[in-house]
Amino acid sequence: MKFVVLQLFLYRFVYNVMSSDESHHRCNFLKESCICRKDQVTLLFAVDCSRLRIKEIPKLPNIIEELSFKENKIQVISDQAFYNLTNLLKLDLSNNEIYELKNLSFKGLTNLRSLNLQNNRLDASMANLNIHVLKPLENLISLNIKQNLFGNFQPNLTLLVSLRSLGMDFNSNDTGKINESFYSMKSLRELDLSGLTGNCSVRSLTNESFKYIPQIEHLSLSGCRIKHINKGTFQQLKNISTLNISNNTCLKFEVLENVTYDLQFSAIKVLKFNKIHKVFDMNTMLRTSQIKYLTNTSIKEMHGDSNRLQQIEIGALLFLPKTLDYVSARDNQFSYGPYLWDMLRISLKMFNISHMFTFHREDEHPEKCSYDIVCKKEPATESEMKYSMENSDQTFQATTLPIPHQLTSLNYSSCHLHYSILAYNLTKNNLRNVDLSNNLLTSWIGPIYNVKNLKYLDLSSNFCSNVSNFFFSKDFGRLEELYLQNNILGYSLPYDNKGNILQNLTHLKTINLSQNKIQRLSKDFFKFQLKIERIDLSENTFESIDFDIGHLKCLKYLNLKNNRISYLSASAILQLVYIGNLNHNFKIDLSQNDFLCTCETINFVQWLVSTTVKLIGMKSYTCQLSDLTLVPIENIDEFYDTLSKDCLSKISIIVALVASVSSVLIIICSGLIYRYRWKLRYAYYMIKIRSHKKMVLVENDDDKSYMYGAFVSYADEDGTFVHKQLLTKLEKEHGILLCLHKRNFLPGNDIATNITSAIHNSRKTIIIMSRNFLKSYWCMFEYNMARMESIYERSHENVLFLIFIDQMKSKELPLHILELVQSQSYIEYPNDEYGDTVFWDQITQVLSS
Repeated sequence: MKFVVLQLFLYRFVYNVMSSDESHHRCNFLKESCICRKDQVTLLFAVDCSRLRIKEIPKLPNIIEELSFKENKIQVISDQAFYNLTNLLKLDLSNNEIYELKNLSFKGLTNLRSLNLQNNRLDASMANLNIHVLKPLENLISLNIKQNLFGNFQPNLTLLVSLRSLGMDFNSNDTGKINESFYSMKSLRELDLSGLTGNCSVRSLTNESFKYIPQIEHLSLSGCRIKHINKGTFQQLKNISTLNISNNTCLKFEVLENVTYDLQFSAIKVLKFNKIHKVFDMNTMLRTSQIKYLTNTSIKEMHGDSNRLQQIEIGALLFLPKTLDYVSARDNQFSYGPYLWDMLRISLKMFNISHMFTFHREDEHPEKCSYDIVCKKEPATESEMKYSMENSDQTFQATTLPIPHQLTSLNYSSCHLHYSILAYNLTKNNLRNVDLSNNLLTSWIGPIYNVKNLKYLDLSSNFCSNVSNFFFSKDFGRLEELYLQNNILGYSLPYDNKGNILQNLTHLKTINLSQNKIQRLSKDFFKFQLKIERIDLSENTFESIDFDIGHLKCLKYLNLKNNRISYLSASAILQLVYIGNLNHNFKIDLSQNDFLCTCETINFVQWLVSTTVKLIGMKSYTCQLSDLTLVPIENIDEFYDTLSKDCLSKISIIVALVASVSSVLIIICSGLIYRYRWKLRYAYYMIKIRSHKKMVLVENDDDKSYMYGAFVSYADEDGTFVHKQLLTKLEKEHGILLCLHKRNFLPGNDIATNITSAIHNSRKTIIIMSRNFLKSYWCMFEYNMARMESIYERSHENVLFLIFIDQMKSKELPLHILELVQSQSYIEYPNDEYGDTVFWDQITQVLSS
């Protein structure tokens, strides 16, 4: 029945703390500035009068269930100070100056469940805490009288028949012993004697120490300066569930053999022996003899933090019971050893070995032990040497890591690990949570295998700048939470153009990449994360959202806080709108970015006005105008209307200016193209010819041999002269090979390419000038191509030779042909026999030179 009352009391206390309907205000029924909180269920008050320099207890109404007068100046609790407070359940009088309690001080507190008198001055007289003072507290469940009784005196609490939890000081210069008055306290289950929260100093513990409290379930002896614990000390505590002997630095690991021997047939569930070695003692080794008796227990938790533990004897871990779920070995000095393979045979589920190799300072008040520390290395036992020899091959397989089969949680954070993560194969395991944060794992190469059940991975704060595309192997397929913040992954992630780094993390729901100096991510970085719900990219150097998120239909939260984003592009806005329509719970944090609100970014401003996506912290957003003025976006609607009007007046001016500039550029470009039209056409066809490798390339133009002696450009109407006279005289009689378009052009090539190629592969170009020539488009094309050849390929060499077969006046010739006639040689076809001979001799001489 009393246990049920305790449960109800605890439930009410938790409810009062967690209830969101309660309000805090000054108590109107007290003159002091106390704070009241009303319970909406019981309609009773929780009153806080702490730190008000109150010197005496005021008169109180019976509408209070919790009352605190801690940290005041109260010295005496007068008779009937709490008279008739039958609803009061909890009373805190700690940290005052109380030195006197009257016999009727607590009269009326018949339903009080919790009383805290810690840190007062009740040691002045034994009468201050006698049996009569405590008599009214017949239903008291929890009592704290620590930091009061500095001597060997232990109060008589026999009338507190309901008391379950007691915190008191424990001082003994000789053998520590709980006095026989405690024997009648059958309900007592928890005894806190810790010197960390009170005064405790005991030289040694024996089988007499706790003989009068065999029913105790939770016992704390931490920080009691214990030098030795005899075998049999805890043997009578069959119901002991939690035992804490931490922070007794003179005990050493040797004491564990006596402790575990006593506990082997008890109900022990939690054993704590943190820091039972001094900070600067030699490194230690846990031996089989010290824990072998635990194999007979049902222990679930074991804590051995801060013990300079470096090695474990081979086979020692095999004595741990199958019920052990959690081991904490934080702040030790573990090194690699064969004992690691023993872990494959234990049923551990959670292992915390964080904060290894942590820097320390000497304790402020170190214990003085009665023996000197002997610095020696104990020789290896026969079993150690045998195991090492039989398993030498297995022990030093650096790529295989032994993991207990049932281990679900591993904490390896803050251990000063300083190396790259290479390829590792974990033994068969059930790992779900791994914390490797706050180390110096600067490069993640991998791959890592056999992590098929892993759901949570923390690699934050490792100064990592490189992660390979195959570090997250296919075995990471079930990973849901990935924390990579506070690294320098901005040096490698932007170059992952296909999303290869995260490609196997198809079940990922949360990823944190904040504080990584990332400027950008590739378009497909999140290509395979279709189940992602939370992305944190805050405190980087993003200037825009270039990566795709529109396909992330489950996305609920995107954090881009404290970057360098000035506005969102149209494509980024479309993606956010699409996600917002699919998921009405979608939120984005764009705070602490330097937005621009100008005509160029007006679409972004309009989105801020109209978006239904929830913008976290929008009231703190600011925007920079074109004149560099910063304005808050709190009244974005009005601001957008003003900006729209300003931008609209500028649009016509901008359009006219753009049109004018475009027209001028078009005219200039057209003029340049027309001016250099033949040069451009010549260059185009020459490039085309070279790409088809139809030209003979030589290193020296002076030694160049041509395919033809001359290319003949003529109109089809003048073909009779060319084929009957020119071809006969030059080719047949003088052996000068001519190139004629009807005879020598390659079939299949376009005409322009054939013309350009023929001119380039001929030593000279003969122009048969006539009125028909001037009318022909292709004749003029051949003329201009020959002129470009002479300028750009022959260094202005005279390769054109004009033959006039018609009598033509100067005004009939185009200007560019007339200029050539005036500057270069030409010849007219004669009408007499003597002139005919001279004509052909001159042509032959020109083509043969």
